[in-house]
Amino acid sequence: MTGPSAYEPNPYGVPAYSDRTPSGATRRPQPPPMDRWFTSEQAMGLGASILIGIDTVASWTSAWADWHSYDAVRAYPDDDGKLAQADLISGSSGIFSALALLAAAVVFIVWLWRVRWNAEMFCRGEHRLTRGWVLGSWICPVVNLWYPKWLVDDIVAASDPRTSPQTPSLRSIPGTRLVWAWWITWVVGLVLGNVAQRSSLDGVPALGELRTNALLSSVSAVATTAAAVLVMVLINRVNELQIRRPWTPWWAADQAPPPYAGPGR
Repeated sequence: MTGPSAYEPNPYGVPAYSDRTPSGATRRPQPPPMDRWFTSEQAMGLGASILIGIDTVASWTSAWADWHSYDAVRAYPDDDGKLAQADLISGSSGIFSALALLAAAVVFIVWLWRVRWNAEMFCRGEHRLTRGWVLGSWICPVVNLWYPKWLVDDIVAASDPRTSPQTPSLRSIPGTRLVWAWWITWVVGLVLGNVAQRSSLDGVPALGELRTNALLSSVSAVATTAAAVLVMVLINRVNELQIRRPWTPWWAADQAPPPYAGPGR
């Protein structure tokens, strides 16, 4: 997997469009994806939305389990049976949350991969990240705090019917407030959830630590819920944009790009 790179020579015999890099070198657009055609991803998007909803329920289940552990230690500090029951509930909720997150992530990334293919056919504009980062951006540390947002911003821009098929680069098109809101709430929920999870694994936590952990889990669940609602709206928005846009590949569209009318999205 590589990051953003210059385009390779076009082997398909479609019209060639030369661009200049900042250094003055000539590069050609990305070869059109000739091994598939446009597809509607509404069913895949619906599946992703359902699983994201289940993952949201799991986040609240984890928050409730953390509060249950706190209450058990506070009320029954010497009752091994109550404490063991609280540990069992906490462990079971953790497993449920992990499975729900994995299922939602897999389907969402598949949907994202497929709408990225459509986006590359709608518009010849260069995406900031190569296609492999549709998966890699989520699992690579540090860059997973902003690379997925870049990917989604470029997909939205390329899918919008107001974006010219001949737009040379998507980098200059501003991101939407919907993507910004989704990404901020997702990162907040992710960070707080990780902090809560790590604090719960640090040996035998004191009562105050359990209370802090439960508070972090609750705030994380609120942020995760907001992110889930926003990403469901985003999935529907991208699907609608791709359905509304004429299914004409960029190399068969009008060669003269109209003036860009601004984001207004």
